[in-house]
Amino acid sequence: MINNIQTQNTFTGKSAFQKNIKQVKGIFFSEFADVRKPASYSNLPKQKQLELLDEIRETNMLLRVIRELQHTAYEEGGIFEVFRRLIGMLSTFKVGNCAELAETGKTICKMNKIKNCDIFTLHAKSSDGCIRALDHTIVAFKVPKSKDNTITKRKGIIFEPFSNTQILDFYMNGFSGNVRQARKIYAAFGLKPDEKLLFKTENTYEPDINTIEKLRKEFPNLIFNK
Repeated sequence: MINNIQTQNTFTGKSAFQKNIKQVKGIFFSEFADVRKPASYSNLPKQKQLELLDEIRETNMLLRVIRELQHTAYEEGGIFEVFRRLIGMLSTFKVGNCAELAETGKTICKMNKIKNCDIFTLHAKSSDGCIRALDHTIVAFKVPKSKDNTITKRKGIIFEPFSNTQILDFYMNGFSGNVRQARKIYAAFGLKPDEKLLFKTENTYEPDINTIEKLRKEFPNLIFNK
């Protein structure tokens, strides 16, 4: 479960950006403090998994329901409904994996006027050039627009981010830091010391200005930047 906030701030200094990220984390973990992460159960000892078998089954079932409802959101209510369901279902069902947490966190950032942020899935590139997925999704900031735009999102471009690119990871208890600092964190997902950490753009919906304003009114408890 997400039950604590990572208190160590790996950013240096006290810029407005860093303060905003701290506030986003505070709001996120206040609102979604008891979210269960289905993927995390696989890291438990086998005996513990058996003890929690009913809980695991229920959590996986809820995640399937959430994703089925999210899949039809655009057709049933347009772009606003996509994000209204995203936030509403995480708040109601308290279940989500890295993709749900990252997308919700990114949306909260945009609701609070933090620009140039998006979600990316992580990949690893070995010394022989082989690329494999790490099965994890994060939020990153200020990725060059030549990399982060509609065309590249549709194509699912895989690229190596700059080492100082800032990451915010809600699945990993709110880790915040740059790509270089994040390498140790992502060893938990199989990243090896001699591998490069890569980002892949994901073809997800983006909230427009009108949608953002509607979300701000719908979820005022998620707003700190009035």
